[in-house]
Amino acid sequence: MAIVTSFVDICNRAITFLGSERITSLDDDTKEGRACKAIHAQTRDNVLRAHPWNFALKRAALAATTTAPTWEFATAYNWPADCLRIVEVDTTEEWVVEGRQILTDVTGSLNILYIYQVEDPNEFDALFIEVYAARIAADIAYEITASVRVVETATTLYQQLLRQARNIDAKEAQSEKVNDWLESRA
Repeated sequence: MAIVTSFVDICNRAITFLGSERITSLDDDTKEGRACKAIHAQTRDNVLRAHPWNFALKRAALAATTTAPTWEFATAYNWPADCLRIVEVDTTEEWVVEGRQILTDVTGSLNILYIYQVEDPNEFDALFIEVYAARIAADIAYEITASVRVVETATTLYQQLLRQARNIDAKEAQSEKVNDWLESRA
């Protein structure tokens, strides 16, 4: 059975890291509630962009825009509205990201793999939740505790959890053939 979670649960995990008072809502009129409400969405997107999390990957076939780039490339493709970061473009042609477009000489549709803006916390991976909560803790630590040392501790925790989660997430993304090869090299 899936664990139901909310942004309040995730923020309370962050607040617990800081040893502060839990909230019941992001609208709580407390320093914890105000701090979490102000940054939780931006922090979520920053942590999503930090790694190509398996749960946050989407594939899309993009149609070319009607306006070609001014020079160098023949075609422009707009990012999907929910795209936070382009991970892969399925082409052997050169391509670049400029603003919220992919420029290339490909014509026709363009297949991409991207990180999308996951807004439902019940879709989050368990390790992502820990990383996200640690990042919130680091982001609000000074506002809540007025302690540089707590900020440093929370930042270190975030970095450690991110490193661990990236490794596990990356291993889950590999095919069995790649895993067998990696294990034979160990």
